[in-house]
Amino acid sequence: MRSRLRYAAITLLITSVPVAVTVLAWSTDSTGENTKPFWEVFAYSAAEWYPWAIVAPLIDRRARRSQVRSHADRVRVIAGHVALAIAFTVSRRLVMNAVDAAFVPGFQADFWRGLRRDVMPGALVYTAIATGFTVFEARRRQTEIAERLRAEVAEARLEALRQQLNPHFLFNTLNHIVSELRSLRTEAVEPALKMLLALSDLLRDVLRERAQLIPLRDEIRMVERYLEIERARFGDRLQAEVTFEPRALDARVPSLLLQPLLENAMRHGVSAADGRCRVSLTARTRDDRLLIEVRDAGPGMDPARTEPAPGVGLRNTSERLKYLYGAGHSLEFKTLEAGGLLVAIDLPYTRA
Repeated sequence: MRSRLRYAAITLLITSVPVAVTVLAWSTDSTGENTKPFWEVFAYSAAEWYPWAIVAPLIDRRARRSQVRSHADRVRVIAGHVALAIAFTVSRRLVMNAVDAAFVPGFQADFWRGLRRDVMPGALVYTAIATGFTVFEARRRQTEIAERLRAEVAEARLEALRQQLNPHFLFNTLNHIVSELRSLRTEAVEPALKMLLALSDLLRDVLRERAQLIPLRDEIRMVERYLEIERARFGDRLQAEVTFEPRALDARVPSLLLQPLLENAMRHGVSAADGRCRVSLTARTRDDRLLIEVRDAGPGMDPARTEPAPGVGLRNTSERLKYLYGAGHSLEFKTLEAGGLLVAIDLPYTRA
């Protein structure tokens, strides 16, 4: 209802322009007397232009409902517009005759003569309005189709990522659990069970149906489960840190965004000095932007490259960000002077 009222207000405003121009052009003769009373000038102008404010929504509605798939459809659409134009022209002429009868004493209406006079200018204005609405509707449909395809591609990429969890990671985790249980030592059973539970929770998060965009706090929760498993596997060799601003937790981010970045950091972030794997994840906000950084302590990138070798996870993440945000995001890879690689993501901040 609100959009319809706004639409009616806009069309009324547009048709008021020629009415206002006519009233402002209201002049006097050489004796200084008004050639016509003000209300007569206003009534004639209003009767001529305000009916267009009534018929414009009908033209727009016909343009929105028209689906041209064949020659017969095209003929049917044109016939519908012709019928509407004829009905409007006749109705408008009746209104004009009524105004004449109200202001001209003894007025004798010549309906057909007036109708013939209205046909050509009315047809030109109607054609211009119908063409404008048709072009606008065609562009709206193209935009709608493009957005739907874009959303479907993004959903397909999310589904592909959901079905893909690094087999090497799963294999090593399950092997470690089996090894711990085979020891049959009481002190070893509890850590193995914790790993199994953490893995179960992680798989449940990854494989369940998820929205394309989720709160960052949900993504952080899944990352913590992932790191819990990896800490149990590597012990003190893994030093992982996750820090975030409270406001950042409310941001909407692509589902399964962080785990591929952390997995890449752990795979390539082992320090050559002591063999430890140091990774950190930070999330903060700056004005209306969300800044996410993943750092590791590995050797960094080859100086000849501008980004790491395109693994499946990183390539999928990059493509998803392009589809979801276009030019509104950035994904940068930078080798740090102290050693290690920095992956920086800059996204629009939208509150979940």
